[in-house]
Amino acid sequence: MQLYPSKSQVYEMLQCAKECANRNSASYLTFGEFCIFATELKRCYERGIPRPVQLSRLLERDGEEKKRRNRKMSKGIPKYEVFLGGSCNPTTWRQDVAIPMLKNLGITYYNPQVSHWGPELIELEFQAKQNAAILFFVIDNQTRSVASMIEAAYLSARRRKLILVIHAYQGPGQKIWGEPITEEEYEDLTTGQMVLQDLVEREGIPVFESVPIALNCTAKVLRENISVQDLGLKDFAQPVKMAHVQLGDKLIKLREAFDALDTTGSGELCLADVCMAFRILTNRNLSISDLRSIVAGQTGVLGREVKDIPLEQLNVNFEQFCAIVAEFKCCESETHRLWELVLAKTTRLLETVVSPLTKVLEWALSPRPLRSLPLGSPPNTQSNCVRDVYLGGSCHNTTWREDIAIPMLKKSGLTFFNPQLCQWSKRLIPIEAAAMDNSYVLLFVITSMTRSIASMALLSKQAVK
Repeated sequence: MQLYPSKSQVYEMLQCAKECANRNSASYLTFGEFCIFATELKRCYERGIPRPVQLSRLLERDGEEKKRRNRKMSKGIPKYEVFLGGSCNPTTWRQDVAIPMLKNLGITYYNPQVSHWGPELIELEFQAKQNAAILFFVIDNQTRSVASMIEAAYLSARRRKLILVIHAYQGPGQKIWGEPITEEEYEDLTTGQMVLQDLVEREGIPVFESVPIALNCTAKVLRENISVQDLGLKDFAQPVKMAHVQLGDKLIKLREAFDALDTTGSGELCLADVCMAFRILTNRNLSISDLRSIVAGQTGVLGREVKDIPLEQLNVNFEQFCAIVAEFKCCESETHRLWELVLAKTTRLLETVVSPLTKVLEWALSPRPLRSLPLGSPPNTQSNCVRDVYLGGSCHNTTWREDIAIPMLKKSGLTFFNPQLCQWSKRLIPIEAAAMDNSYVLLFVITSMTRSIASMALLSKQAVK
């Protein structure tokens, strides 16, 4: 089917489907739910939904731009093709697997893992990392790898060529440096790994589980001079496309439209109500031929006899409703598609010719409100819910939001998003990422009660300008 969702998109869809269907398990999708999932992904691939604008960064651009000074590289520093980053002692993946394979492939590398490390090596590591063509990171389960997870998230946001391997932790009681980890620490470390994978996949970068496979992909990227995002299934990589797109909210909207017309609470809609719900969701009417197709599928009746069946006599449940919407939502006429093409070309013309002049006039003639979007920034189409503050940071065993932040924000009349209320906090699902994008200020508090690895990984990505 050529669908390439991220792990967080699948997780989001499973959780939303569980809530919409009011079932106990989030381990499967029904056929109708999968149809929504698949058709929405296909639609996004075809139309190329752009990444949402981050309001917090736009406000920074609105003021004086602070230019980052690039550090000058010393002349004569050797350039390695691969930097072997990630988990260090006591791991042996570099000596046992990576270095022998790289030598056989004729690829130069820098190994930061030494028996006696000192501060004087910091600059050498930095220079090697800056000059390397590929950053090869392994997040192993033999160490906590807190710093490596944060660094990998930062490097992915910098658009560096990153090859990432993640080895999941075995579970509570697993020993790290001879110490069994508690269930709380296991949850913290695992959440950090999952959020790191979500952040990397949002850049279109596949995440690996096998070091040898990742090394073979590294050789291909170097040999063919391609991006990591170009790796595919034939390379034993799991490609990811448009991981920023929200999918679960589409199912929620279908459920809301269905429930609004199911006034008796029977769990079924007559075909007339299906037509109404379809128009609410798509702003289009189902055609006569569409209705006949639905009737034929429901009853097995074909031909002229279809016309004799009243719409009110046919009922569909939510599962069938999802399949109907998925099938007919994208069935637009050629005239409509041609009109969309004309509009797209007209829009590009306006953006290149008319829009720059309009922006200059707007800037010159009218003052801008305090929290208005800077000129040239398109509004986020994924969600219209804009808030002043996103309350990020440590969640478990903390009360700083309820005790301090929320009362002060309410007193000041500021809106906020509290991710702690979300039951799906183990992953950075697109819905929560959109809440971050649609907030003017990102407030992160890292307490001493937990390691907050996931929150620090998010912060490292947000630090990239």
